[in-house]
Parts: sequence; structure tokens; C-alpha cells
Amino acid sequence: MNGVKRKPSLNLHEGLPMTGIGREGSAALHLPGSGRVEQVREQANAFLELIKIKITFFVGMSALFGYVLAARDISLRMIMATTGIFLIACGSAVLNQYQERFTDALMHRTMHRPLPLGTVSARSALLILISLTVVGSMITYAWGTPAALVLALLALLWYNGIYTPLKKKTAFAVIPGSLVGSLPIMAGWAAAGGSLMDPKLIVLSVYFFVWQIPHFWLLMDIYASDYERAGFPTLKKHMSEKTFAISTYLWTVGLVIISAFFLTTGVVQGVVAGGIVTALGVWLIAGTLGIVRHYGNKKVYKHAFMRINIYVLAVTVVILVAALLNLISPWRF
Repeated sequence: MNGVKRKPSLNLHEGLPMTGIGREGSAALHLPGSGRVEQVREQANAFLELIKIKITFFVGMSALFGYVLAARDISLRMIMATTGIFLIACGSAVLNQYQERFTDALMHRTMHRPLPLGTVSARSALLILISLTVVGSMITYAWGTPAALVLALLALLWYNGIYTPLKKKTAFAVIPGSLVGSLPIMAGWAAAGGSLMDPKLIVLSVYFFVWQIPHFWLLMDIYASDYERAGFPTLKKHMSEKTFAISTYLWTVGLVIISAFFLTTGVVQGVVAGGIVTALGVWLIAGTLGIVRHYGNKKVYKHAFMRINIYVLAVTVVILVAALLNLISPWRF
């Protein structure tokens, strides 16, 4: 497909040194059902890659984060509602891979995804995305609220209907596209019955919105040649490497500044969690300064990219754990 070689099937014998392997060792490689187990493992890996599990897992976690902060309790409803939102996000991820299956085949970073490789057919991908979206919608509606379902589906429509086509036209598509980063936590919050006008939710939504910009800008620059090969516009035509580095760093600093409002709005209520979030912000600002000092250095950009994502994940975990501990403890963490 598009000149991309299919992934060769695995051969348990290939490349194995035969010295010291007698009849018993050879027989061990032909255990009944071993081929079937390997096939199931490959299918499972292809499915997880198709739903972009590394991304959708964080989407589900964001929804859980919003639910817990709004409801301040732990329940079966929490699990089911956030599972529904997660499944809709998985459907959106599959749809995105279906939409970009031809351009994915042109990029080194994405050419080994299931659709370009042919390990999953386009028809199967459509059936999977429809199933995930329908089941996820039913669960979200049954266990959450109509508002939660609308927000989860809005995330799908915005990501697949607006951002995905727009990024083929402009390198700045990530700015409107960053709304997708805010919608999962809003859906989780709404599923718990929380008000969408709550100051805590507004601050959290802005926080996750801003995070998307340095995240995707760094990714776009790191793989600029890949994106250009597939016909996607990059920021190189709009700003110098130095301007790009300074702009990205300012967005990163802005992300940390927004986290300060967690303390004033009550997102973080305890001294312990507040101190950790503050320390993480300092760690991020200091650790990503290199993108300005060494602008154009891809290794520095990759380091900053990882640090930004670790920071957001760590802050989310700290706030979530603190909120859960506050439910069972008289002290505020």
C-alpha cells in the first residue's frame, strides 16, 4: 500500500542459535496453541495502536479527573460515565487514523500504524469506530448526563471534523484544535452534574487548552521533515527557529502561570498538593529553558516535549490523589 512494505509475520525460529537446543528445546517452540497466542497478541497490539491508547488513556483520565473534582465521591457511576467518554475518544482516534491513512503511509513516524501496514483493513476500522462511538455514547448517556454526551461528541466532531482537515491547510490549526484538550475534563465534570460555569472548571479547561499548544508545536518541529513529506504545512514558513523557540517557551511558562489559579479557585485545597504543584511548575520552567538557549536543537526539543507531558500528567495525578484523600481524611492534602 503506497509503497509501504507490510510487516513480516513473526517467526519464532528465525535468528535463534541452534547450539544447545536439542529435540526438547525444538519441541518447546512448537507448543500447541503458541501460534494462536502470538496471533492474539499481535491483534491486541494492533487494536491498541488503532485506538491510540497512549493518548486516549489520558483522555479517560482527564474525564475521571473532572468527574472526581465535581462530584467529590467515588462510585460505580463515576467508572461507567468516564468509561463511556473514553470509548468515544477511542472511536475518534480510529476515525482520525482512517482519515489520515494515506498521509500516515508517507511519514516515518506513522507508517507502521495498522492501516498503512494493512494489519487492519479500512472497512474493519470503520466498523470498530462506529461500535466504539455508539457503545460509548450509550454508556455516557445512561450513566452520565446529556451534557456530558454532547461534550464528548463535540470533542469527536471538533477533532475529526475541524482540526484534522484544518491542519492540512495551516500550521496554526493546533490553536483552535487545542479545544479538544479541554473537552474531556468538561465532559467528566458535566457527567458528575457539575456546573460548566464553575471557576474551577474554567481554570482547568484553560490549563488543558494551553498545554496542547507547546505540546503539538514541539512535536511538529521535531518531525518537521515528516510532516512536510506528507504535505502538512509547518511553522518553519511562518517564523524563524529562534522565534519559534521563544514562542513555545512563553506558552510553557503561561501553562505554569495558569496552574497558580488552582490555589485561588480551590482546585488545590491543601498545602501538600499546592507545594508539589508549585515545585513541578518550577521544575518545568527551569527544565525547558534550553529550548531558548539552544534553539533548533532537536534533542533539546524532545527533552522539553517529554518534560511538558510529564509535568501535566504529574500535576493531574497530584490533584486527583489529593482530591481522593480529602474524601476520606479530615485533613486537606
